[in-house]
Amino acid sequence: MSKAVNCSVLCLAVLSSILQAQEQRWFEVEMVVFSQTPPQVLQETFGDTVTPIKPGRAFDLLTPRLQPNLLNLLATLPLCAETTSPLLTDKPFFNMLPKQLCIFETQPYSWQHNSLFYTIDAYSEVPYSDHLPALVTGNGKHQLNPYLAEQPSLQLTDIATKINRISGSHVLLHTSWRQAPVTERRAIASRWYAGKNFSQQFDYWGQIKQHTDVDNTETYPTPAISTIDPLSNDYVTSQAPGEQPNELLTNIEQLLEQLQVTGQLGETALSVADTPDSTDSMTLRYLPDQVWQLDGLFKLHLDHYLFVNTEFNLRIPDENSLQTVYVRQSRRVISGEIHYLDHPHLGIVLQIRRYEPPVEDNIESALPIQ
Repeated sequence: MSKAVNCSVLCLAVLSSILQAQEQRWFEVEMVVFSQTPPQVLQETFGDTVTPIKPGRAFDLLTPRLQPNLLNLLATLPLCAETTSPLLTDKPFFNMLPKQLCIFETQPYSWQHNSLFYTIDAYSEVPYSDHLPALVTGNGKHQLNPYLAEQPSLQLTDIATKINRISGSHVLLHTSWRQAPVTERRAIASRWYAGKNFSQQFDYWGQIKQHTDVDNTETYPTPAISTIDPLSNDYVTSQAPGEQPNELLTNIEQLLEQLQVTGQLGETALSVADTPDSTDSMTLRYLPDQVWQLDGLFKLHLDHYLFVNTEFNLRIPDENSLQTVYVRQSRRVISGEIHYLDHPHLGIVLQIRRYEPPVEDNIESALPIQ
């Protein structure tokens, strides 16, 4: 009886949240971001100062697709035999997968375990690609939180194709997602990145990374190690042995790099992910760990009208460094209309459309399993 009552109360709470979500106005946002070469007659110059963009509380729809959670899969894999275990120093991580799926990481000795149960250490992170595809879509299954829309919902495909045909223009990101806008004070930005991955060659400030390996061979980032306990289903992620950075020293090195590039450690502009009343200062420890060709934030809020705030860093290779073009724009938009946010180096084509979520799918996906 008690179990039935608890289930009824839970179902009523879920249905109440669904009805409340249905009362919100949902929108489908389609965005095409492209780089373009400015005309030679343009006299505008861009300084060498790099304006950091802190993701903050921004919701991220890309990383779960590029960095899937492999812990449940790894928990079911056996350990590889010694004859099939490749050495970490021989090949990069993404080329070390054996023909037979198994875990080949070196395991700690029995006396080194912190648990009474047997645990397995495995690399759980999928390395990022050197270049991301411009088109990013999802399965379109409606959720109560922002989610990627399916590919058939795209309506700016012809415009994206025409942009790619223009000399000096290249589409970096074409995506669509759905969300229910709120007021500016409550709005949370979304983070987007695309294009080439410069993380192996340059740091966040656009300077060439100094490799310390003796034989001048290419270095690769060390993936995190997850300790898998099949009995307790607890997972603890840590850096690989010998690769545990000192947080204080890392922050000092980043400050020195910023000082070398900008010549000063002045205050930086607030990110669009920060609310207007936020007093938190920009800290280097929250900067992205990957250096993408395009990286930034998009915020949509609703105050009688729809408003869009965008903030992106576009990185352009320049001899032995990366030139960073900082683009920050705000625009009031009208639903259904196609808007163009122009900049000599970066263009954004945007359309925000009303979306009616299916009530039946919401109820079926949100009800608890009996």
